[in-house]
Amino acid sequence: MGSEHRDPATIDCVVRPGAEYLEVNVRLIRRRRSRGAALVLVAIMVALSGTSALAAPPREAGTRAVVAADDPENPPVPVDEALVAEPSSTKVTLTRGNSAVSVSRTGGLTRQSLNVSWTGMTPTEATSFPMAVMQCRGFAPTREDCWMSSEIGNWPGAYRGSSYAPKETSQWQLFPGNETGTLYTLPFRKKDGTYHTAHNPELEPDVLGWMGTGLSEVLPTSSIDDYTPGTANQRVGFTRPNGTGEVQTWANTKAENASLGCTQNVPCSLVIVPITQHPCLPASVIGETEREYCASESEFKVDAQVNYWPLLANWYQRYVFKLSFAPPGSLCLDRSDSAKFIGSELMAEAMRRWVPARCAKSSPSSLDFTRGWEPESRRQLSQTDPLAPSGYESDGAIVTEPSASDERVVEKRKPAYAPVGISGFAIGYNWDKSEDAGGGQVPEIKLNQRLVAKLLTQSYPGKYRVGGTDPVNPNAGTNPPNLLNDPEFQQLNPDARTWTGLTSAQGTQMVVPPFKTDVLLALTRWIWADPSARAFVQGKTDQWGMTVNKTYKGWLMPRDEYQLNDGWKVPADQGVYSFFAPQELWSQASNSWSQAADVLLTAWPLSQAPSLPTTGGPIVPKREEAQKTGFRNLLALTTTSELEKSGMSSVKLQNSAGEFVAPTTDSMSYALDGATADKATGVWRIDQAKMDKRGYPGTMISYAEVPTATLKPTEATRYADTIQWLATEGQLYGQEAGELPAGYLALTGPMQDQAAAVALAVRNQTGTPPIPPDDPVPDTPNPTTNPPASQAPNQNGNNNQPTAPNSNNGVPTPSGAPTTPGAPTPNPTKAPPLASGSIKPVSQVTQGESLGWLAWGIPALLVAGLAAGVASPGIRIIAQPGHPVRRALAGLFRRRNF
Repeated sequence: MGSEHRDPATIDCVVRPGAEYLEVNVRLIRRRRSRGAALVLVAIMVALSGTSALAAPPREAGTRAVVAADDPENPPVPVDEALVAEPSSTKVTLTRGNSAVSVSRTGGLTRQSLNVSWTGMTPTEATSFPMAVMQCRGFAPTREDCWMSSEIGNWPGAYRGSSYAPKETSQWQLFPGNETGTLYTLPFRKKDGTYHTAHNPELEPDVLGWMGTGLSEVLPTSSIDDYTPGTANQRVGFTRPNGTGEVQTWANTKAENASLGCTQNVPCSLVIVPITQHPCLPASVIGETEREYCASESEFKVDAQVNYWPLLANWYQRYVFKLSFAPPGSLCLDRSDSAKFIGSELMAEAMRRWVPARCAKSSPSSLDFTRGWEPESRRQLSQTDPLAPSGYESDGAIVTEPSASDERVVEKRKPAYAPVGISGFAIGYNWDKSEDAGGGQVPEIKLNQRLVAKLLTQSYPGKYRVGGTDPVNPNAGTNPPNLLNDPEFQQLNPDARTWTGLTSAQGTQMVVPPFKTDVLLALTRWIWADPSARAFVQGKTDQWGMTVNKTYKGWLMPRDEYQLNDGWKVPADQGVYSFFAPQELWSQASNSWSQAADVLLTAWPLSQAPSLPTTGGPIVPKREEAQKTGFRNLLALTTTSELEKSGMSSVKLQNSAGEFVAPTTDSMSYALDGATADKATGVWRIDQAKMDKRGYPGTMISYAEVPTATLKPTEATRYADTIQWLATEGQLYGQEAGELPAGYLALTGPMQDQAAAVALAVRNQTGTPPIPPDDPVPDTPNPTTNPPASQAPNQNGNNNQPTAPNSNNGVPTPSGAPTTPGAPTPNPTKAPPLASGSIKPVSQVTQGESLGWLAWGIPALLVAGLAAGVASPGIRIIAQPGHPVRRALAGLFRRRNF
């Protein structure tokens, strides 16, 4: 029988064991047109059923009643039939009849993107029949536990709860009821037990919605101070005519959303509620006037709007996905024997997975990590501290660049550099096509070195250019107003004029942190390696007549620090922008790579606009509002791992061969080809000029910089053990504690060997940093020239695993091939041996009802039993670690994209 979301009539049949009747529920979405067809279907089912005493649950959540058809005077009473899924590190699906809802991941979460999709739902008509998506506190949340859910519809999120079965019995009346019925609006219950309900932030900040009911005087109430576009993750989803749809949201943690308070120990859920229509109660129950109001709302589908999600008949059809959260932070608070590192945020997401594994009691030493900009992290290695065991402020840094040869740390501490991760810088985007172009996300953006130089140098003046009515910015006034109007960008992205933001008054500015960082050094090295980009920054006009912003002409690159140079201010008598510097207001200065990715995730720009306070006073800059879906146009400089976590897309960047490449495990592996060893420092240098044409130019190698002198034996052992672990067990791909998350490439064999050599030098405090081999990639035949077409960035949820070297008395066994799924496999005979437990099956968790189980259940069980008997020897074989069959199967799962 069909799902109510697809068919004009929904019919549930249950034959009670030992009963003499067939229980039938008929719910007619389009009652007038479907009554005849429904009655025919009922008659057919009654005839086919006979007197069989087979019990089966109804196919649809919702209502059941012993009636022959939908009786306006006796409507069925819905019952609560929520479906619930346990947390999962892979995609999880709940099914109800012909309908299904899926979430990309629900286990081990941090603040990260969640993709919600569905099939078999009622197609949206204008704004009627949507899907409500909310994060709620608890594994069995009440409606009041859902985060600011009253804001999901039109303020104040009211619904006529008295007109439908079951009648609303809660105290949350918006107004005292009358003959037209009673409107309700739900509050949000904060973690501390106080309540806050719907409000209009423009007119009545923090005004409670229970007007005239007296509730606000007797209930504990408080204002919400953490409801911002950065935490407003409730979503309204719309369904296509074919019954499918999807929305992207994200998980809030206690760190940014204390009122909800989701942590490792405070459970939360993602709740999805389909909004459908339900029959009004009869006039004999609610009165003629209320019945007329209800019927009028039904006729115009007002009762199928998103603010009707709390209606009990809708709430009873909810899909509940339990969420579990990873431990917060990267500090091992329960142990005092940590190898402590400060440094590059390039490795922050990996460290978030590694720290909990090293905190386990079975670990010989624990691990702490504090994010910091790389130059500052190197400085702390040389900063003396008489109270520290080693006499220095820090003993371990995560960097991509070595300390300068003239720095004290090199002379006194003889640091060595152990490779611990491969990732890179990336430019992410959240950009929509215009409605005229069909809407939806822009599928691909290409940028070359000169275009990125234009963005960094604030060379797009926005509305302050020649030909307009506004004053002209003398520093860039003859240039195109924004990126979409740049002929060079249009040449690389031919449909760019159909994207949103074409007529934006602001000049396009990318999110960039104004701090010293190795990432900016790598970015500007890539730019400076291109002659046309270098010439542009030095003052040469491009072929379309665009020039660098005059305040950046001759800007020195490569450089590790970004600065805002254009301080031109709008003159007087020019409205709210008078005396403000527009390029400074429009700039988007982030404080971390994670914040940059978060800007894309939430579509909440860091740029500002002049704002006149409603209470009077001077005009002040105010952060702009979040961009609405369909109008998003954002770019951000961040890292490959942060983009993976946020689920945002990466720009394809041009390499020295002229190819436009996105970051994947394969493209980063190709980028290593041509890298050379710096014998003076002990690191490998990515060579843009020698890079394979399939290489991603943003690839970067991160190192653990640790002294080979000045450490006491205990500290030396801790750091040596940690380096060994990070370079071996820490290189196994996965989504659990101790595994390497998406956005990284596992270390190659020569890199693991170099890490082992560094660990030995640190353990013995030799004072002689090991020099790496010339090539970080094994000397093997050329990789295939036809990488698989499946290599695309941001394929979240891939759980394939690489292999890692075995250990030999704590020192990794040398190996000759990279442990990178999806990367070129040069020589299978040199592949490292399979680490026990390194291969995990990829599965899609599906929970809930399944179609047709009654008809096919017995044959399916027979087939399953037979299959189990046949398969059991094979299962025993592949369950053995190191078995040849298992290792062969493992090879099939090693290819992986991100």
